[in-house]
Amino acid sequence: MKLNSGWNAALGVLLFAAMHSHAELGAEKIPNVLSLQTPYPPHYAMVHDLAFGSLIDASFGLVDTRTRHFKGMLSAGQFASLNHSVKRQKFYVGETIHTRGVRGARQDIIAVYDFANLNLVAEIDLPPKRMNVVNNQSSSAITADDRFLLVFNMNPATSVTVIDLDSEQVVSEIQTPGCSLVYPDTRRGFFTLCGNGGLVHIRLDRKGQEAARWASDVFNDIDNDPLSEKAELIDGVWYFVTYGGEVQPVDVRGRTPKMLPRWWLTTEQQRAANWRPAGWHGKAGHQRGSLWVGMTPDGYNGSHKDPAPQVWLFDVGSGEVQQKIELRTPALSITADATEDPRLLVVNIEGALDVYDGGSGEYQHTIYDLGETPYMVYAID
Repeated sequence: MKLNSGWNAALGVLLFAAMHSHAELGAEKIPNVLSLQTPYPPHYAMVHDLAFGSLIDASFGLVDTRTRHFKGMLSAGQFASLNHSVKRQKFYVGETIHTRGVRGARQDIIAVYDFANLNLVAEIDLPPKRMNVVNNQSSSAITADDRFLLVFNMNPATSVTVIDLDSEQVVSEIQTPGCSLVYPDTRRGFFTLCGNGGLVHIRLDRKGQEAARWASDVFNDIDNDPLSEKAELIDGVWYFVTYGGEVQPVDVRGRTPKMLPRWWLTTEQQRAANWRPAGWHGKAGHQRGSLWVGMTPDGYNGSHKDPAPQVWLFDVGSGEVQQKIELRTPALSITADATEDPRLLVVNIEGALDVYDGGSGEYQHTIYDLGETPYMVYAID
């Protein structure tokens, strides 16, 4: 059979490839480690893969949300937490491990990684009592002066371990009976939410010891419409939202916290239609005075962790809705990046990261392959 000129050309290409298939590759340089640009651009973010099917093997993936490039990964143990210091250029990963993997002696640590190479640079041993919980940003925090890392314990008694980030050593443990989680103020202190509907505020001295303690009056209606513990700090004010959709600002710029007047996310008509906050961590804040809240219609008791089909943008000064963003895929968790014109980062129910313009709500793109069960996204600011 005669081959035409097209077949002859294709055959020639195949023969050329076969003749050169055994060409020697150059030796790869080992180790071959690249450093990241530091400080990070404000559009970098960390995505937490909880690894729900294998909880002892979680991870944090660093992504450039503008280019969609995956930059690197931190391994993490069971129910890991993440904090970072831009000033120190370090990540602090709280994790629980066991000497035999799924059994054996329990070990709680803070693993310290640098920004430039994502190298492990230190390990800080903790008392084996850090709260093991599915992704909660307020399970640990860094004080506003960047000096101390606070780790919430629940075993079952509640307390806070204080770590000096200069020496990278545990310096104290503060008892917080009946009160949970940590919310830093704008100085060197924090408050914790209490089961009686109040809060307790702790001031630390320069050595990380308790210097003063103050308890508020009851302001959180635990039985009827409690505050969600997922909150956002915007310009020195923590914004909590009740399950029903009422916003409770807590001003932490003074010597002790101050409860500011409440306001609603919704109108009476919207409340009648049962519009309520939703999402695993369905809130995001930006220092320009913007608060994004995941919302769902037809809410019910327990719907506060349902995926959010919409995200509403509020001005915290006026309490007015500025935009309602209809999501392509419902949200588990959201955050806003630290750019001047912020973008909304959405971990969706399909395990991908959607990026929207934070003001207009315009969809930009999606980043895939971020792990087994991504649950949270953290802005690097």
